[in-house]
Amino acid sequence: MADIFDRIGQFMAEGQIAPTPANYEFWYRYATGADPDLVIAVDAVRSALGKVSTGAMANIRREMYGGTGQTNVSRLIDETERQLERMAGLMEQSGKDARGYREQLDDDHQSLGPDTAIEKQRALIAAMAERTAAMIAKTTRLEQELASSSGEIAALRNDLELARVESRTDPLTGLSNRKACTDYLEAHVLRAHAEKRPLSLVFIDIDHFKRFNDSFGHRTGDEVLRLVAASLERFFHGRGFPARWGGEEFVVVAPSCDVGQAAEIADSFRQHVGARGIRSRDGQQDIGRVTLSLGVAELRADEAPQQLIDRADAALYDAKADGRNCVVTADSVRRAA
Repeated sequence: MADIFDRIGQFMAEGQIAPTPANYEFWYRYATGADPDLVIAVDAVRSALGKVSTGAMANIRREMYGGTGQTNVSRLIDETERQLERMAGLMEQSGKDARGYREQLDDDHQSLGPDTAIEKQRALIAAMAERTAAMIAKTTRLEQELASSSGEIAALRNDLELARVESRTDPLTGLSNRKACTDYLEAHVLRAHAEKRPLSLVFIDIDHFKRFNDSFGHRTGDEVLRLVAASLERFFHGRGFPARWGGEEFVVVAPSCDVGQAAEIADSFRQHVGARGIRSRDGQQDIGRVTLSLGVAELRADEAPQQLIDRADAALYDAKADGRNCVVTADSVRRAA
């Protein structure tokens, strides 16, 4: 694991990329190979340019993952704009002060001459020294205020990056949330159509989830959700993009997988999760096994993302109607169980 962290640091240093949570997440997915398409895109840029800059990384992110997730960050943006306006005002005032100081020095210089009385010379020099001291004090205050504003902006930038990550992450499971998944799906639907390659969508529902909450409490229900999420993250590593869709529903976007491949992987995952018995956190109570119902749909020619979502969701409901703990493919009589 230490090698992965070292590699991430090396990649970010190459491109002089800020170590923000969002940027770190990008390079973690690359370094671990979690998203093969991302690896291909980054390798292409690094092969051509020797590094991936912040701009190139942003382009890859837009192409691979769609939107930037700038939801619920207006307060941070407004505060950043206020700080920038404050810095602009300080710089403008500093410019006026500097011009006034220079003009006064010019006037004083013109007033000094070989015929100027010694007392007047002393008075002018004293006035110049006083104005210089005042200018130094103003410059010092300006430096302090600019440093303060710069620090505020740096902190706000970090908060903004963190807010972007959090706005795309499910807080309970740590998986990507529905917004992030929708952006990812939309981006990859465009690529699948353009490159004429398959893409499948898998909807997953935990069977009888309410029973876990009613019988063992909501904390146990949360543990079941985290268990399924962690299993999704490990099982689909490098094969798909898992996310929590909402409630006890999860979804996986599987680029380059046709419906047969996706259904086979989905059924393997169903068996993997169902083979494990789970116990309460204190180990005193047998909770039983977690079973899953899954619906799979493959993207059709010229199909919109929402249509694909609707068909995969309908297949999931067919799986639940068929008795649960099975996989159903959209628009197909053949069913895997």
